[in-house]
Amino acid sequence: MEYYNREIAVSYGKIKLGTAGKLSLVGLKELYPSYPKDPQSWKDYTEDWAEKEWTHKSPNIVTLNQIHGDSIHQVSTDSLGEEAKSNFIWEGDGLYTELPNQLLVVRTADCVPVFLYSTKRPFVAIIHSGWKGANLGITERMLERAIDIGYAQDELYMEIGPYIQGSDYEVGIDVANFFSELGEEVCFPKGNEKFLLDVGLAIEKRVKEKFPSLGGIKNSHINVYKSPLYFSHRTKEEGRNLNFILWES
Repeated sequence: MEYYNREIAVSYGKIKLGTAGKLSLVGLKELYPSYPKDPQSWKDYTEDWAEKEWTHKSPNIVTLNQIHGDSIHQVSTDSLGEEAKSNFIWEGDGLYTELPNQLLVVRTADCVPVFLYSTKRPFVAIIHSGWKGANLGITERMLERAIDIGYAQDELYMEIGPYIQGSDYEVGIDVANFFSELGEEVCFPKGNEKFLLDVGLAIEKRVKEKFPSLGGIKNSHINVYKSPLYFSHRTKEEGRNLNFILWES
């Protein structure tokens, strides 16, 4: 994996999380000479990638029809049964589970992948957040859900994967108005009603403010726009980075 491909030992097993970029996905070119265009094809693509990565014990793969919103879904025994029956793919931008061996995957190009997990009890989650999701508070919503079902702030950890950094993400004043209160470190005015927006930092600051007792926050600060290892929409690339989290029991 190009990203840190983290393995984290926790009391209930092992968590794997990371981001598969261009090098990890190059082996799929024979099967997919062009990139998928619809949610089902992206799920098939992700499953083919996962089969190559997990050759001994293949996890169950869960993906989304991503819509740049704040909808989150629980992967449970009941939902897995319904999905298997109908081959249904949820609309939304966040997944969480308390089940082992569920590979939760979101796709990103410039948007922010957010990984969440508990160090004490089974809980892993993943979020796709662009500026719309950040403005709607999808990461905060996921943390609120975890707390509502019984997890304590100090056992929850958040990690932010590769995304387009503020130095290269220009937005207009219509978008900047949602984030200007967070300061110039997040939303820097360039002039002529143009701003440089760091969505990952916006998420980080809002989470720290709302959840001051969170166990920890890590931001990779990896810039997909400048790195040759990752796909970036703003460099006119059609590919997507596959971000994943998995609890292996």
